[in-house]
Amino acid sequence: MIYRDFGTTGIQLSQLGFGAMRFPLTEEYDPTSIDEVKATEMLYYAIDHGVNYVDNAWPYHREMSEEYLGKALQRGYRDKVYLATKMPMWLIKSKEDRQKYFDEQRRRLQSDRIDMYLLHSLGTNSWNAAKQYDVLDFLETMKAQDKIGHIGFSFHDKLNVFKEIVDAYPWTFCLIFLNYVDDEFQAGIEGLEYAHKRGMAVMVMEPLRGGKLCHNVRPEITRIITQTGRGQTAAEFALRWILDRPEVCCVLSGMTTLHHVKENIKFALIEHRNTLSHQERKLYVRAKAFFKARIKVSCTECGYCSGCAQKIPIPYILNLYNDAYIFDAFEQSRWAYRVFVKPENRADNCTACGECEEKCPQNIKIAEMLEKAHKELSVGQ
Repeated sequence: MIYRDFGTTGIQLSQLGFGAMRFPLTEEYDPTSIDEVKATEMLYYAIDHGVNYVDNAWPYHREMSEEYLGKALQRGYRDKVYLATKMPMWLIKSKEDRQKYFDEQRRRLQSDRIDMYLLHSLGTNSWNAAKQYDVLDFLETMKAQDKIGHIGFSFHDKLNVFKEIVDAYPWTFCLIFLNYVDDEFQAGIEGLEYAHKRGMAVMVMEPLRGGKLCHNVRPEITRIITQTGRGQTAAEFALRWILDRPEVCCVLSGMTTLHHVKENIKFALIEHRNTLSHQERKLYVRAKAFFKARIKVSCTECGYCSGCAQKIPIPYILNLYNDAYIFDAFEQSRWAYRVFVKPENRADNCTACGECEEKCPQNIKIAEMLEKAHKELSVGQ
């Protein structure tokens, strides 16, 4: 396993981390039904082959992932990894909530100490909540009591917000959304470089965009990958782009099968920093352009349409609709629509009131797009 510097701490992390968001299930549409036998086999194989960073969060598997992981990391495995989880910032409504959720996470994980603790999904609103309830002061206290090793945050918002957060506190690390298609999305490459220059360890989530960059691969993308001359898979093509960047400390992969684990570990046994040629970089640009040309709705997920009276998660639904067509990910998008959007909040509940369309800076005909999205995403339900 290749290891990389965790910022300036002296800690070495495996360049492949294990994300605890996509364990195998016994029931397809029930995220709580973790197949513990298969999941444990995967987890132990990864750790036994050098993976030393495991990432979790309060809501994963509808709040069952931390509970499962706490059990799975017994038998000596807890001491072999750096364990990370995240404070559910959307649930922090008072200063008392800080201790409440932190203690419950330690109970679930059966660990008095969380090695790497993140504020989950920081953006404008959650960052304001962190400041309002003195969350960082609380984390400093927990760190002084050796209940937290290092403090960081995961991020989902605009680049300017990312920079503000980075500059506001001496964070050890951050976790950002990044892949070769979304290199300018949210923090993006510019955010990666910005945080790295300030001494932070930067981890990457969604390097395969939830598997969409390696499932149902279009012939056009296959031809581009073949032109690299490396004889690589679509997953390797995507991971190579991330791991080529020396600023990246660790890439998190939410693996669902033992085959995924073995493939990813085999790839992570090789040094990839600064290995891409100029010609290969051009091929990634071509691949990105191909995917971008398939966008159905020009939604930038700015959030201006939030506050729908029907509580329809408009950007999320439009993103699922886009992903279905961009990545031929119809099954995945339909699964997510069924599992993560309640029937009363689905797109067919739109009343076409027009309020969201008045706010949309992209002038999207949202009601029309929601109708199309629901028709496509509800197939088979």
